[in-house]
Amino acid sequence: MSKENWYRVKDQAKLTTPALLIYPNRVKQNIESMIAISGDVNRLIPHVKTYKMPAIVNLQMSYGIKEFKCATLGELKMLISCKVKHILLAMQPTREKMIQFLDAQKQNPEIIFSTLVDNSYSLTLFSNLAENQNQKINLWMDVNNGMNRTGIIPKHAAKLYMSLHNNNNINLKGIHVYDGHIRTIELQKRIEQCNNDFQSVKDLIAEIQKLGGEVPEQITGGSPSFYPHSMVKTNRLSPGTTLLWDLGYQKIWNESPFINAAILAIRLISKPNTNILCFDLGHKAVASETPLPRVEIIGLEGALHRGQSEEHLIVEHKDADNYKVGDLFYAIPYHICPTVAKYSKAYTVNRGDLGVFWEIEARDYQQGIYKS
Repeated sequence: MSKENWYRVKDQAKLTTPALLIYPNRVKQNIESMIAISGDVNRLIPHVKTYKMPAIVNLQMSYGIKEFKCATLGELKMLISCKVKHILLAMQPTREKMIQFLDAQKQNPEIIFSTLVDNSYSLTLFSNLAENQNQKINLWMDVNNGMNRTGIIPKHAAKLYMSLHNNNNINLKGIHVYDGHIRTIELQKRIEQCNNDFQSVKDLIAEIQKLGGEVPEQITGGSPSFYPHSMVKTNRLSPGTTLLWDLGYQKIWNESPFINAAILAIRLISKPNTNILCFDLGHKAVASETPLPRVEIIGLEGALHRGQSEEHLIVEHKDADNYKVGDLFYAIPYHICPTVAKYSKAYTVNRGDLGVFWEIEARDYQQGIYKS
C-alpha cells in the first residue's frame, strides 16, 4: 500500500457503507506526536470524547498515559473498565449525575475521580451530597478565559476558589481552563492569543496566592491550543481530537504533526442528473452541525456539495461520467468527534487489510448510570 493510498482497503467488497474506518498505526503515530509535544507523558490528560473506544484508551496506556478526561457518564464507565489511574469528568455535573459520580467513586476506590465546578450553588450541592455519603469530592475550578461556554470569569473567581479551598468535603485539585475559542490559523498569532487570554488566569492565580490559597495544578487547553500551552512546562495538557485528527483542526493547525487516522467509506448510490452524484452519506452518518461541505471526498476535492438529507449527500462534479453506481469512495470529515458518535463500531485497517472491529462503547449517554 503506497503512502498516497494509505486509506484504501484491499477487499472493498467486505465494507458495508457508510462505514467508519480507523487506522491503528496512524493512531499510534498521533500518540507519539502528543507525547513529543508535551515533553512528558505525565503532563497529558487526553479527552476521550473524540473516539469513545477502549481500544484507543488502551493504546495510550501502553505508552504510559494514565489519566483521561471525559464528558459523559458513558465515557466515565468506559474509562473505569480500562482501569485508568484518574478520570476527570470535564462537565460540571447536575445533581443526578453527581449522585452517580459519587457512586462510581465509591465502587472503584483504586481510581481517582474528579470533576469541575464553576459556581457557588453547585459547590454547595456537591458538598452536601459528599457529606451525606461520607465521601470527599476532588474538584477543579472551571475558569472561562474567553470561550464563554462554561466556567467562571477570572475576575469573579477568587472568592469561589477560596470557598473550595476552605471546604472540608472537597479536595481542591486546581484550575481547569478550556480555550476552544482560540482558532487563529497562523501559529505565532495563535500562540500570542493563547498567552494573552491566559494572562487573566495568571492574575487570578496571583490573587488566590495573596489570599492564602494554592493552585496545585492547571489543566489547560484542548487541541488547537495544545502547542501554545505545551510551552508552559507547569501546565497539564488535555488534547482530544489529536488522536484521530480531522479537516477542521487541520485547517486551523496545518503545520501540526498529527495525521488523519479516521476516514469514512461511502458509496455512490445514484446519478440522478447530469454531473450529479448521490452518496450514502446523510446526516445520520457524519457530523452535520457545520455548513456544507462536511467532508472532503478523496478524488473529488473540487466537487460542489449541493445538499444533504438523512441518508443522502448530493454532489455536483464535472467528471461524474467517470464513475458508476456502486463505486467506493473515501471521505475525511471536517469534525470527527460527533461523526464517531454516530457509529457503534469501526473497522480497523492495517496496510489495507481489514482487522477486528473496535467497539465505540461510550456513545450511549445512559449506559454510565449506576444504581446504589
